[in-house]
Amino acid sequence: MFFSRPQQNNIDLLRSIAIISVFITHAQHVFGGNFPFFGEYGGQFGPQLFFLISGYLIIASCVKYSLREYALHRIFRIFPAYWLYWGMVGILGGGLALSRVTAEPWGFLVNIAMLQQLFPSKLIYFDILHVTWTLTIEVLWYITAPLLPLFFKRISWQLVVGITVLSTLFVKMSVTGHLNWIYPQIASNPPWRVLFLDNSFLAQLCFFIYGGYIYFHEQALRRFNPLLLTLLFLTIFVLRPYYFSWFNPIFITGIGLSCLFVACLNTQLLQIRVIHYISEISYSVYLCHFPVLLWVHRSLELEGKKGVIVGIAVTLALSTLSYLFIERPGIKLGKRLAFREKPAPRIAQELELNTKAS
Repeated sequence: MFFSRPQQNNIDLLRSIAIISVFITHAQHVFGGNFPFFGEYGGQFGPQLFFLISGYLIIASCVKYSLREYALHRIFRIFPAYWLYWGMVGILGGGLALSRVTAEPWGFLVNIAMLQQLFPSKLIYFDILHVTWTLTIEVLWYITAPLLPLFFKRISWQLVVGITVLSTLFVKMSVTGHLNWIYPQIASNPPWRVLFLDNSFLAQLCFFIYGGYIYFHEQALRRFNPLLLTLLFLTIFVLRPYYFSWFNPIFITGIGLSCLFVACLNTQLLQIRVIHYISEISYSVYLCHFPVLLWVHRSLELEGKKGVIVGIAVTLALSTLSYLFIERPGIKLGKRLAFREKPAPRIAQELELNTKAS
């Protein structure tokens, strides 16, 4: 079999929804149209759902594995495919021409390390894939997540409230201009401020924490009815016009997505192969879809539905190949290097027992 069997939960479904929503937003941006909800909000909805999923899965990984094993898993999971697409698109498109790299060697290294969102000029100079701002946020979460079990043992509701307040204050201060001193060179450019301040790691941290809270309290959350949770999720997003104008990202969408997440965990496993397939290749799809859409539009000069269809086909073909020959071998290599047969450290065993007992 080319692809593994679905996991014993519906995270595949959530990941598929997230990547499809991002794709729809970017396809509408390139080819026009007016797709309901996702056309306008998919670029916010998708990444936030990805962050929530990452919050759940990365905390689980921190609890299960030693720090060395955890680090190796993460490095070999995310970097090989990123280097492939960033390098390939950069070379073919001229963004990584030797003259550009030698002119900005520090910027090149920052982008190689996925830390580009922390350095606006470096991301702008090497903005090759057009979606890499979220990768920096993910990397910062990977660095932060192992500290939480050490200092807090588990993610409590008090910690959730504290992080929610922190993220909310940060975003509110950013949109009102009180954080312009962090990046004064972009303060006068609202789109850049949104990208580098409004959407920074601290602004998005609450979504990761919600996912981590769900992991630690999953058994207690099992008693909630998935249908009611889904209705609450839909209500929150139907009401989005009334609170999106305040500031964005906003914790209210995180509450809605958390309801959807728990509803999926509390629902019978949906073993639908196409959903599992999209989930498996979702990282590669995320990395390559925007350059593919731009190539179809600019080089093939395709418009409208025809351009979207060709963009989908090329994206799926490239993503399948990179998953089979880059991502999956990288994952296996990371696992081999991590010596997964070694038992988890005592603190991880204790945390896992406490989680199951909660």
